[in-house]
Amino acid sequence: MRKARPFVPIVLAILLAWPGSYAFAGRVEVSDLQEITFVKAGAAVEVSIRVRGEFGNDVFKLTKPERLVFDLSPIDTISATPQTEIYWGGVLRVRMGKFKTQVARLVFDLETAAVNYRIGRTDAGLKITFWKEGEDALLPDEKTGIPPSRKSSEAKPVAEMKTKAEAQPEAGPEPVAEAQPAALPGEHERGFFVQIGGGLGTFLKSKATFSRFFPLYGKLGEMTETYKLKLNTPSSLSAGGYLKALVVPVKLGLAIEYWNFKSDGAFVFTVPHPFLPDFPRTLRLAEEFRNYFTSVSAFGLFQVYANGRLTMFAGPEIGLAFGEYEFIDKDKIEFDDQPPFFADDVKITPKPYLKKSISSLWAGVQASIEYSLSRSFSLLLNLRALYLNPEIKELASTFNLSQAHAQIGFQYNF
Repeated sequence: MRKARPFVPIVLAILLAWPGSYAFAGRVEVSDLQEITFVKAGAAVEVSIRVRGEFGNDVFKLTKPERLVFDLSPIDTISATPQTEIYWGGVLRVRMGKFKTQVARLVFDLETAAVNYRIGRTDAGLKITFWKEGEDALLPDEKTGIPPSRKSSEAKPVAEMKTKAEAQPEAGPEPVAEAQPAALPGEHERGFFVQIGGGLGTFLKSKATFSRFFPLYGKLGEMTETYKLKLNTPSSLSAGGYLKALVVPVKLGLAIEYWNFKSDGAFVFTVPHPFLPDFPRTLRLAEEFRNYFTSVSAFGLFQVYANGRLTMFAGPEIGLAFGEYEFIDKDKIEFDDQPPFFADDVKITPKPYLKKSISSLWAGVQASIEYSLSRSFSLLLNLRALYLNPEIKELASTFNLSQAHAQIGFQYNF
């Protein structure tokens, strides 16, 4: 009898190791956590978890803060959004991520421990119904058509739930510190943050004109000043923390900013003639100024939107801006007037510019858009509009420095 060729066992080993060979083990389809949706029904909320493929689940609770945790396995891939905001029936949100190989972890953040639940299997996956203890869910039982009782064995408060994971510690979850899902963004309601950013600002009123008078030759001359404000380049550093107003995350913080902008000054002098009445001369000057301001502010932003890694906050802010601006000092204007006293014969020497300190309160609104790269780092886009209209004694008027800013930056959460 002929001996088997030596390469035959090698070929068989390769075929068994090939991914398609899993069919021999009875598992062909790749399981996928596809989608999480929810429907509000009276005081309750129904959360549907759609899974492709066969799976099992373990359920257990975590406290401080209150959470209900589902471990689904085997799950090969996750296509669903990492976070879904709910804010109904005692559920704040549901977060998910890969906990271990082929284990997907879903964490339901709860308002309190007194939240009732009911779990059911569907053809598509799971359906979990939540409602606060003391409120009727008004959802009929799928078999009997009778609304569930708060004392029903199918609807126990989360705080009283006993599971296989708790009854058998040796097979249960790892310690609480390690049992929380890793690298899931969106836990803004707890912790602190530091932001750094920069961008561009435009003045809502880019041109300002003022008129003043000065005495000369026993008459009054007139000086018209026009300042054209250019783009601001603000840079900022801020820090703060998260808390909750009822169930809405709020972002509170303090910020310090540095503003740097230019302005073009155009000055027109109507100079009286030394002895001819009604024969004024016109003199023009132009100058470019650079201005520096510092702003200190406080803000309170409320979460208005969240979907997966994207979160949006909006709210008011108030601040104090102070810096220096350059004007014409009309008390130091000196004219060099020579015969025959035409317009070309009059000059101003030296240029009478004055740096004036300005400080004023301002108020505004801000929208902050965050994209979470990880639990610790986020990309930021901050949009804001602020009203700043300081009074300038030398101009006998106010100077409108209201602005709109767009800044990009980074945020570190800790």
